[in-house]
Amino acid sequence: MVKGAQQRLLEKAKHAFAVNGYQATATRDIASAAKVNISAITYYFGGKLGLYRAVLQDIAERVMRELDDKITSVQTLLSDENTTPEQAEELLYKRISILCSLVCSQRLPSEDVAVFLREYFVPGEAFDILYQELIAPVYTLTAALIVKATGNTIDHESATLYTIQLFAEMFVFRSRKQFILQQLNWADYGEKEMTKITDVVISHTRAFLNLYKKS
Repeated sequence: MVKGAQQRLLEKAKHAFAVNGYQATATRDIASAAKVNISAITYYFGGKLGLYRAVLQDIAERVMRELDDKITSVQTLLSDENTTPEQAEELLYKRISILCSLVCSQRLPSEDVAVFLREYFVPGEAFDILYQELIAPVYTLTAALIVKATGNTIDHESATLYTIQLFAEMFVFRSRKQFILQQLNWADYGEKEMTKITDVVISHTRAFLNLYKKS
């Protein structure tokens, strides 16, 4: 099936933004790669910023589809008054394992991850798309799960601060992947390597939770 001009523009724009970033990407290059007239960008997206926002929206929707059933399970657990801290902690670790896999493995296209990380670390005019559609809901649920896992001995603000640190740790394993592979003499992130990475992230979270459990 021949892809439409709008879809081709999205795909070529995502590649260009992943490689060069938003500021350094020229719309004429995107249009040329998509084999359309440059006016098509204005027609379909209202301009370069609109195209970039559409790319971020597509990335957010793709990730949320991957997490859909996991988000539902967290919401169900949090809404159940009979949920124990142990159950919340177990689900938290499962969630971290899934998120590590999404961030570090090839489950998500590398271009999606590259565009996300660029916008996450250096937010621009379109950051609200990622924040509202992806970051806020995922971070909020994770922080709530942390509160529940400590038996409500931690306040939501502190749990949110740790959630930000938790995701930053996971992102490092992706953004510094080539350095990590070289440093550890790994060929790639295979199943064994992903298990080691996930174990490190979970062990840090377990230590954090234990501090609040003791207090």
